[in-house]
Amino acid sequence: MVEVGPKVWAYVQATGETGISNSGLIVGHEAAVVVDALMVPSMTRPFVAAIRKTTHKPVGQLINTHHHLDHTGGNRFFKGAGIVATEKCREALAPGFPPVPVLQRFMPRFAREFPQLKVALPTVTFESGMVIRDAEREIHLWHPGVAAHTVGDATVFLPKERVLFAGDLAFHYVTPLAFQGHVGNWIKAADRILGLDAEVIVPGHGPIGTKADLRRMRDYLALVRREAKKRFDARMPEEAAARDIKLGVYASWREAERLLPNVMRCYQEFRLETHLDLDVMAMLEGMERWRGSRTEHTCL
Repeated sequence: MVEVGPKVWAYVQATGETGISNSGLIVGHEAAVVVDALMVPSMTRPFVAAIRKTTHKPVGQLINTHHHLDHTGGNRFFKGAGIVATEKCREALAPGFPPVPVLQRFMPRFAREFPQLKVALPTVTFESGMVIRDAEREIHLWHPGVAAHTVGDATVFLPKERVLFAGDLAFHYVTPLAFQGHVGNWIKAADRILGLDAEVIVPGHGPIGTKADLRRMRDYLALVRREAKKRFDARMPEEAAARDIKLGVYASWREAERLLPNVMRCYQEFRLETHLDLDVMAMLEGMERWRGSRTEHTCL
């Protein structure tokens, strides 16, 4: 727990790789509000314990910033709390989590815990925005209106405290992943967020930062989209394009192999495909090949 404002805490997990996300705690006059519930029991139980050490107020509401498992897998540990999310987030979460074998291949270190997961759906939803009030405190929720990182992203902004919980619309020094999003719209959403009077930004993954850190992520997405468009116009296949793009300073960010699904998503956008979703297994296999080729090239 890191205090980022008056009675506002960020719960930061390690270095933010796949499945390792951040959460938040906002303590109000009557009750507490939690931002995201983490993924598996070995993550959520310590988070709940940290909340109890921080405040005696009950958790009245849990906000899901989007439907991905690493932000919603722990929803069931907040019994009695109303779960708040965008309507699109609830729709995306309703069919359930991805099949266990897929999760185990995607995140093998948590393989034993995935069979235990149960979906707990949001109980309160909104379309474009919502304000939660507790005495003098206001919590502003915002949805971009289009798919960005996912179809149902939400940011959590405290204007008085100037603290923003950006969910996965912000990755700090961890390569962002757009396999269920829209890179062009994500850039626009980042621009909108950069216009807020936020002094502290808590990303979905990575360390607590500021607008400067979010701007770096936004510039990564812009670089990938710009370079992908050049190679798309040259009729270069997606995987070849990803191998060809030079990331510069972003090559040192964690999980740089996410460049491939990001390029694949850009190609779908350039083709104006209406169904934007990547086959997860094909994506994983491509990332493994991409990672292997980079390792081999480094050794040579």
